[in-house]
Amino acid sequence: NLFMPKSPYQGKCVSNEVITTKTPLVNWETTHTVFAHDKNVPYIEGQSIGIIAPGPDKKGETPAKIRLYSIASSSPGDDETYNTVSLCVKRVVEVEGRGWCEYSNSVPDKEFPDAKKVYRGVTSSHICDMKAGQDVLITGPTGAEMLLPDDPESNIIMLATGTGIAPFRSFLMKLFKDKGTKGQFK
Repeated sequence: NLFMPKSPYQGKCVSNEVITTKTPLVNWETTHTVFAHDKNVPYIEGQSIGIIAPGPDKKGETPAKIRLYSIASSSPGDDETYNTVSLCVKRVVEVEGRGWCEYSNSVPDKEFPDAKKVYRGVTSSHICDMKAGQDVLITGPTGAEMLLPDDPESNIIMLATGTGIAPFRSFLMKLFKDKGTKGQFK
């Protein structure tokens, strides 16, 4: 943990692209977001970083608490310069009557005008709405539980649960794409 919630690193959004197609589901949107960290947030595949969104959080408290996201890029970053980190983030949307919805922070809501309660995830929306050049507060990196094995002869089985597929993307980039490590694992 190089950067803590009380002293985060200020990076910049390099790019942000929606990578899913709109569907009737309320939670259809996932973005691939790249942040510049100028080699100040070194990480390895399988780790997470925290993002601090400008408040308020779902309970109305400011600032919003840190939210951890699994890193989706290999350690050199998608551009292989060690200057960037990527996340794949699914926008959290809860609509009363269309699934669980405890909190409400977006009523009236132009996308769901008839809903009495609509909750849009604070940090996921912050990330999904980012534009190139926008500042971002990053904490971490953190995590030592979900790393690739040291032995290049190891069998690797990937099963996604609550982490989603982002860490697997980082593994696959290291295993099959990055110039410095491609072919390292058998």
